[in-house]
Amino acid sequence: MIEAPGPDIALVMPAYNAARHLDRSLGRVMAQEGLAEVLVVDPGSDDGTPELAEKLGARVLRLGHRAGPAEARNAGVAQVRSPVVLFVDSDCVVADDVVERVRAAFRDETLATLTGSYCDEPPERNFFSLYMNLRHHHTHQIARRENATFWAGCGAVRRSFFEAVGGFDAERFPRPMVEDIELGLRLRELGATRLDPELQVTHLKHWSMLDVIRTDVLCRALPWSKLIVEGEGPPDDLNLRLSQRLAAALAPLVLLALLALSPIAVVDARWLVLPFLVIALSVVLNGGLLAFFLQRRGPLFALGAFVFHQIHLLYSAATYALVALFYRPKRKESLA
Repeated sequence: MIEAPGPDIALVMPAYNAARHLDRSLGRVMAQEGLAEVLVVDPGSDDGTPELAEKLGARVLRLGHRAGPAEARNAGVAQVRSPVVLFVDSDCVVADDVVERVRAAFRDETLATLTGSYCDEPPERNFFSLYMNLRHHHTHQIARRENATFWAGCGAVRRSFFEAVGGFDAERFPRPMVEDIELGLRLRELGATRLDPELQVTHLKHWSMLDVIRTDVLCRALPWSKLIVEGEGPPDDLNLRLSQRLAAALAPLVLLALLALSPIAVVDARWLVLPFLVIALSVVLNGGLLAFFLQRRGPLFALGAFVFHQIHLLYSAATYALVALFYRPKRKESLA
C-alpha cells in the first residue's frame, strides 16, 4: 500500500535584517519539494531583506514596523492556508530532508507540533559558537521524543491547532524569548507534541561570550523562570531535568573547588579531597554533555566548556532564585 504524501506545508520565515544569510537559509529550504507556500515576514528590515526574499521567489509580508518573532510568525500564519506551517529561522540552513520529514510526520492527524534541533557542525568555529550549538544539539538529542517542548527555530505546527490556541503570545514575548516553549505548552492540550532528532538545521550565528550570557539570562532563564513560578513551567526535560537542576545547585561549589585546585590557591592539602569530590559529582551529573564535548571537539575544548558550563548553570540558577523570591505574577481573572 502506497502512503499518501502528507499534507501541504507552508513555510513561514521571520527575517529581520537577514540579507547576509537569506541566500543560504531561504534558498536551501525552497529547493526542497513539498512546500505549497513560502512566506517571508519582514518586521522592519533596512538591509534589503524583503527585496532579496522576493528575488529568491518568496512571497513577502511587510509588517512596516519592528516586531519580534512571535508577532511576525502570527502575522505569517494568518496569511497562509496550508494545514501545516513550518517555521525556520532566517539564520538556519535546513538539512535536505526537512520538508519530507515534516510531511511524513503530519500524516498523523493527532500531531500538533514537530520540533527539530541544531546540527553538531556549526560553521562558526570560535569557542562560544561551538559551545552554544553543541549544547543545544546534545540537549535536544537526549530529550524526550513524545510530549516534547516546541522550538520554532525549526519546528512545525498544525495550523488549525495553532489558531485554536491563539498562536504565539506576542504581547507577553515582544522579543525572541521562550514564546515557542510557551506555545507548545498550550498546544499539548490539543494533540501530540513530538521531537524528531534527525530534523536538523545548521545555525549560522556567531556567538560571543556577551551574546551567550545575555541570551541565556534575558531570553531564556528570566522568562522561563516566570513560567515556572506561574505554574506553567515545562516538564522534567531539556535543561530542566532533575540531573541538571542538581548540577545547577552544585555549580557555585564547583567553581569554588576549581579555584581551590588552581595553582594560585594556597590550601592545606588535607582539604583538597572535598574539591575533588565536588568536581567529580558535577562530572557525573553532566557526564553525557561532557562526553559529547570530548567526542566532538577534544579534551581542551571539553575542559573549557565544562568550566564555562558551571558559569552558565550559576547565572541561570541565580536568575530563577531572584524570580522565585521577587516575582509576583498577576492572578488570572476568573471566568465565572
